[in-house]
Amino acid sequence: MARGENVSDPLARSASSDGELLFRLSRGDEPAYRLLHDRHQAAVFHVALLLLRSTRDAEEVAATAFFELWRKRDKVRVVDGSVLPWLIAAASRTAKNGVRSRRRYRGLLKRIPHAGEVTDHPDEAASAMDALNVSHHVRSALLQLSARDASVVVLCVVQGLSTADAAVVLGASEGTVKARLSRARARLHATPDRHLPRAEEASA
Repeated sequence: MARGENVSDPLARSASSDGELLFRLSRGDEPAYRLLHDRHQAAVFHVALLLLRSTRDAEEVAATAFFELWRKRDKVRVVDGSVLPWLIAAASRTAKNGVRSRRRYRGLLKRIPHAGEVTDHPDEAASAMDALNVSHHVRSALLQLSARDASVVVLCVVQGLSTADAAVVLGASEGTVKARLSRARARLHATPDRHLPRAEEASA
């Protein structure tokens, strides 16, 4: 933080790095949490929507990822100065672990009421794919992958992280991440290669 910066100034705080905000969050700073939420909510929601068929579920998964950011704020890993990879990994795990595992969070999350089931609106899905530069082939594949494999594909392919950085986020060895990425490639043989780089390319 620059000398003389006023931490109570919203403009000064909004310019803070994720690392600085996470440090403040670790000390219970709720404004820091809100700034991280505002900074990354759209990206996390887009990834969640890639992995789910319901906009309502995607909203819930994104909210759960940020709840986990607050709950595990002392254990969050920052990669390349950002907490976004950690949030995306959390959203991916939650999305792929099914409805039952998400139900336990519902009483803790503050969500906008819905009149009924909200299915995946084509415009919402298209917007998410455009924002992340993801094809229909990749999205279809992600819907079928396991939680572990989907997390690796989202981080290494969709977000462009190296396998080394993805390993840091996932708390796994780089060899494990490369193996999962290779397994995902084998299962997604029908997906164009340009969307699924080889493990060695992703780690470059």
